[in-house]
Amino acid sequence: MSLIAARVLGASFAAIGLTMLVLSWGMYRRDSRIVDEGAYTQGTVLKKEFLAFTDDSEYVLHYAFTSHDGTRVKNRRNISSGLWKRLRVGDSIQVLYSREQPRWSFPEGHGLMSLGLALFFTGVLVPFSLIGLLFMLARAGPATADVDSAAAPPPS
Repeated sequence: MSLIAARVLGASFAAIGLTMLVLSWGMYRRDSRIVDEGAYTQGTVLKKEFLAFTDDSEYVLHYAFTSHDGTRVKNRRNISSGLWKRLRVGDSIQVLYSREQPRWSFPEGHGLMSLGLALFFTGVLVPFSLIGLLFMLARAGPATADVDSAAAPPPS
């Protein structure tokens, strides 16, 4: 691999890893702040979606609520299959939202990025970024080693 290709690959790994690391901790901090300082209100289930994929399924809840300033907010969130099965369109749900950004909301108990998940991402993304930095900062050696052999006569 050429030096330039190794550096580009390394920079890509490092940039992607560090970006994802910052985003995951940002999501954790945002969700934690909503739990600690956010507002609770009653919301209404507008629609339920089940998205089936070959390798996984998603249960999506569409809901609406009125924020503290009177603004009606519609949102959607992936939720557990258990909650999805219990709720019906028109049901009332408890919604937790940010007072500064009411669109940052989730049904109570569903949507918080856990500390464990943030730590898991850290455990994966830090080595990913370090590998990228190693590739980026590594020195390129010669493609073939020039080794003097004692058995071969010197060229004449």
